[in-house]
Amino acid sequence: MERISIRPEYSKTGVAAAIILVILLGLVWTGNSSFEDRVITVRYFLFALVALIAFITPYILFPDRNISTIQLGNFSGASIRKYILGKVWNLSWPIFLLIAFIYFGDLQTPFESLLEKFMYTFSSLSLFCGALLVSLVRYVKSGESSQFWKEAEKGEGQNHFSFFLKYNQIDPSALPSLLNTMLVFSLGAASLVIGSILQQQISLFAEGFFYMSILLMGLFLYFKRTPSVDRSFYLTDAFFHEFFGVTLKGEELTVKREVEQLWWVPGRIKMHVWQFLLQLDRKIPAGRVVAAGHVAVWFIAYQRPEPQFLTIIWILFGIFHQLFTLMSIQQEMAPHWILRWVDNNHIWTLSRFWMQLRWLLPLLLSMNVQYFIFATPGFYEQAIVITIYLGSAFFTSLFGTMKLKQDLKT
Repeated sequence: MERISIRPEYSKTGVAAAIILVILLGLVWTGNSSFEDRVITVRYFLFALVALIAFITPYILFPDRNISTIQLGNFSGASIRKYILGKVWNLSWPIFLLIAFIYFGDLQTPFESLLEKFMYTFSSLSLFCGALLVSLVRYVKSGESSQFWKEAEKGEGQNHFSFFLKYNQIDPSALPSLLNTMLVFSLGAASLVIGSILQQQISLFAEGFFYMSILLMGLFLYFKRTPSVDRSFYLTDAFFHEFFGVTLKGEELTVKREVEQLWWVPGRIKMHVWQFLLQLDRKIPAGRVVAAGHVAVWFIAYQRPEPQFLTIIWILFGIFHQLFTLMSIQQEMAPHWILRWVDNNHIWTLSRFWMQLRWLLPLLLSMNVQYFIFATPGFYEQAIVITIYLGSAFFTSLFGTMKLKQDLKT
């Protein structure tokens, strides 16, 4: 039974298309850059990747659609471990290829500094793999502690505390995942800083050995859990199956976010915004995604880039927020026939737009604190960022309404 492959199989055409896309992306991104610029680019890229895997790992792994087959087949711990690695590899191999191509896809000096290019590639991939393995270990075994926080008195106390402070109520069972996010991100970010210092103060090889130690640590932790990985995998899958709202019914699902907490939303559209936020909560931890984005922008600001470049980063980050609006347009998030039956199109446009205003205050606070410390972005640049942010929020909301009309006609 275990010999039956349940991993998704990709066509040769799809793999070839992905490879071509990665090569084109690498050429456009850094094809004509100097070797030093390539190193800096990959470090920024690794920082973003670490922030990404720190929170997205459980959403890749759980709930697993093949869990019934795995249980019926009575897969061993080693088989489940291989299955998890295969599942992650199917999504991450283009990243490995892209990092390698950024170093070797050199149009200016393709045959120079080959040893340095190899060492930087080896170091970067070692850090990425190590952080990914640590993330897998932490999240796969998180189900038991998450269930404890949900059902024990400790979790109930946190629940009352969050409600007392009047912020968006955090499910107590999400705290272990939040701690895992912080741990994985801190590990990756600190490793990048330490590795950069080692490369500058000692040598490139010192940085490579340090990143290799992160990889070895991740491998040790991952293979160490092989005997009990089946139990952890089943427990965690069951927890996230419930946490993402797949098995919840009625009131148990709606208590995650209260309508009264949306004090900043006008009464006419409060219920509509609440429904969008509730659906998004089931799909993705938006607050953690945005927080990771702020940390990434601050890390870039710490490197003291050109003010114009940092302004562009803030603009891109502001536009990035609108992905939440695009998610709310999907049929599985908000069926269009229900939206048309409940209210008119203009109200839904306003609701999506107002939903995005919740990120406006954190955006302003973050930019002003950064201005106080690094003297950038200035007030003029902040005005540009906010204007583009509000404009993109409006146009994405309007796009949702246009798509609603089009789908209803067809």
